[in-house]
Amino acid sequence: MEQPVAKGDPGRRRWVITSTVIAAALAVAAVSAARVSAAREEAALWMLDRATRPVEPRLSSRPMWRHRPLEVARGEEAREPPSLSALARLQRQGDRVAIAEAYLLRGQVETAQPYLEVLPPTADALSTRAALELMAGKPEEALRHAGAALALSPSHLPARWNRALALRGLGLPYSAATELDAVAAAGEAGWADEARAAAAALRAQVDARRKAYQACLRGCRASMSGGEPFPVECADVSARLTRLGFYDAVRGAGTAERLSALEPAARALDARWGGSPGALERAVASARAAASPARADLSRRYAEAVGRGAGAEAWLALAASARAARQPDLELGALFFVPDAQVDLARYRQLAQQTQDPWFLALADEKAAGADSQRGEPVRALERLAPVEARCAASERVEDRCITAERLIALAYTREHQTLRAREAGLRARDRARRDGDWNTELRILEEIGQTERIRGDLDLARAYLDEALARAPEDCAVQDFARSNLALAHQRALDFQEARRQVDLLARCERPSLVTLGALADLQRILPEPGDLPRLEKGASALGPSLASSAGQRALLSALLGRAWLERDRPKGEALLEEAIAAGERALAESDQSASEARLYGYTSLLLDAGKRGDLRAALALFARERRWGSPPPCSLWLAADDERLLVLAVGRGGDVLGRYDGARKRPLAPEEAPVPGELLAELRRCQAVQVIARPPLEGRPGLLPPDVAWSEVVRQGEALPPVPGPRVVVAGAQPPESLRLPPLRGAPPPSPGTLRLEGAGATPSRVLEALRGASLVEIHAHGVVDPEVADASYLALTGEPSGRFAFTAGDLRGERLARHPLVLLAACHAAETRAFVEQGYGLPEAFVAAGARAVLAATAPVPDAQSEPFFRPLLERIQSGAPAAEALRDARVAWRAAHGPGWADSVLLFE
Repeated sequence: MEQPVAKGDPGRRRWVITSTVIAAALAVAAVSAARVSAAREEAALWMLDRATRPVEPRLSSRPMWRHRPLEVARGEEAREPPSLSALARLQRQGDRVAIAEAYLLRGQVETAQPYLEVLPPTADALSTRAALELMAGKPEEALRHAGAALALSPSHLPARWNRALALRGLGLPYSAATELDAVAAAGEAGWADEARAAAAALRAQVDARRKAYQACLRGCRASMSGGEPFPVECADVSARLTRLGFYDAVRGAGTAERLSALEPAARALDARWGGSPGALERAVASARAAASPARADLSRRYAEAVGRGAGAEAWLALAASARAARQPDLELGALFFVPDAQVDLARYRQLAQQTQDPWFLALADEKAAGADSQRGEPVRALERLAPVEARCAASERVEDRCITAERLIALAYTREHQTLRAREAGLRARDRARRDGDWNTELRILEEIGQTERIRGDLDLARAYLDEALARAPEDCAVQDFARSNLALAHQRALDFQEARRQVDLLARCERPSLVTLGALADLQRILPEPGDLPRLEKGASALGPSLASSAGQRALLSALLGRAWLERDRPKGEALLEEAIAAGERALAESDQSASEARLYGYTSLLLDAGKRGDLRAALALFARERRWGSPPPCSLWLAADDERLLVLAVGRGGDVLGRYDGARKRPLAPEEAPVPGELLAELRRCQAVQVIARPPLEGRPGLLPPDVAWSEVVRQGEALPPVPGPRVVVAGAQPPESLRLPPLRGAPPPSPGTLRLEGAGATPSRVLEALRGASLVEIHAHGVVDPEVADASYLALTGEPSGRFAFTAGDLRGERLARHPLVLLAACHAAETRAFVEQGYGLPEAFVAAGARAVLAATAPVPDAQSEPFFRPLLERIQSGAPAAEALRDARVAWRAAHGPGWADSVLLFE
């Protein structure tokens, strides 16, 4: 115990000094201990006590920027959870990104996710969200988030790293390596070396596949020309290439001696594949039996045509010569290179059947399906390919040609605008090509998937796939033209004209003009013109012209593209070219030429939007009415046109006054929820009892063009209202479409009632439905509806299949039909109201019904809950059937439904008249 010390005593002074020093030392020790504790807590939070990092994606918090090698997988090792005090400190600091990352380090993805979902889109948050999606096995979402982070901060290296991992996860190794190159170039300690090594490994793996494929391709070509034995060992590289190469070797062997030399290879390959016993041996024996001087000459011509990449006319001539010389294998081989729509399909199938080889039978199906798609009937192509798809789902036999079948299925779905299914089929084809080792076909498929993503409007994925194609074939002008023209269109649709300009300029070195590239260059004249553009357009048009000689529609489209460009520099010249395109398109429409429809559309688009830009609203309205073949615009009508950055809205009031607004500098595409009609025009239209809406693509068939409390209908064509004629009610429900479509079951049909003709289950086939429609006065169809915004006959209802394989009820099925009782039609089918986005008229199902005689069509564009379908539609249909104006009845039904249930699916019900 301390004793008191007298004042002034030296001992007291020593005690006081000692106490102060001790207190100070203790304070310093306490601060030091706190710092040590905090440092330990920080190290534990970020697992910095380990020499390796536990996750491959990069995190954004600064402690995680220090590089550590990726740890070798240790199985299901449990990791210590982050301390509560550390999490509390981060919570107080408001650092939710760090909290999420602490959980991600420990593999707790679901726990981390809520912390990121509510954050504003900063580069750090978006990059960490990409890391989370990578760990969740969602590379597509990771790609989008990493791309968004880089858009905000191009130098954000964790985001670039995570984008590379996303590309690798999508199976795009060259694109991933390019991103890793950018990380390596930044020179970060550790990260640069890891990025460089990972990029090299990715390229080495893919380059090995490419070199092996190209070596086999050279070997097969040499064998066809008789220079080398057939490379049987290439079956280990690519079975598909080897089979193709062997058939070409047989066709190129013009003598019995050369054909005999192929017999050992035929036996070896037949034994290897075994799916079609003796097919290759039979091919050799059949060709040897037909050996002759005539065959020798034809074989030489065949090999030369393959080598130079002959055109369709040369192959047709060779096929005719082979037929005259009784060389069926050479005839069949020559016809393979002819565009499907130009092939005599009956003859092709006859030749295929004579071979008794499944490879050629599959080819016959492919040729027929390709011709369907080229004729604008992709639904028929799908019906034809359905058995092939089912067979391929169960096997990997080379003779089934499943890679090509999946590509054709993807193409058909793309042309139907079923882009999600198109993407699924394209990815299946890509995976098959990769497993097979078919490098060239995989490249083509990457291009096609990129185009599908562009049509879907997914810029991130379109870039990813098309950039991969560009990286794989940097010197191939055909690939450059396809990929960069699609990229230019994708960026243009996103209103990123700077990047669209860059892509078009990069194409200049290839000098391979196409309608797509010329169109992209023409559209840039409004926003980012360059002095040499018009000479480049004219030169490209001159070079392209001869190849369009057989298509009046494509020639008209070329005139429309040139007119769009010249309109910005020389209005009289541009107007003349556009009027020429419209007239030529009109003449070619009778041939169902898709390009003719586009020429007419683009011509009117440019002319009427230019009139709106000049403020000449009446001239714009006159052009609009002329395009739709209306005598004069009626009062209480709304006219809408949109094209990239331009939007024109015209309103004719109750008294005939014309109001309008032109917006030529939009910064983003019109969002689905965005109301396009400005307030002053809406106020004028509210004075009307009902409004007739005439909307051009892509606004055609769009819900929400006017508010729910306004009575309006989309007018398909001008004419007197059709009177109802008494007749039966027809209900179509419970259809059983092919399982390959993977459509969920639909219910939603009304309960049975007297006097109703119900077509259900096995009875809901396209033929029976069409027969019932002809005499109906009220039609209700509860089925899946599919839209094609580009091809006239592709919008369809998925019904029960018939013995022929037909399951689709298309808009084309109604062409030429007469619905004598002018029925009221309800299409309670998902997507049935959507129409073509880029062509002259919709040809969607609603338009087709009206053209066939329906007095009105109600179409639901959103899924209708089963329990709500009958309460909404039953009183609405009864009121219209009793004589109430359809637009007003629908308006009243919407308003009442919103009052009881709030906004929802009922707002998406459209009326077509």
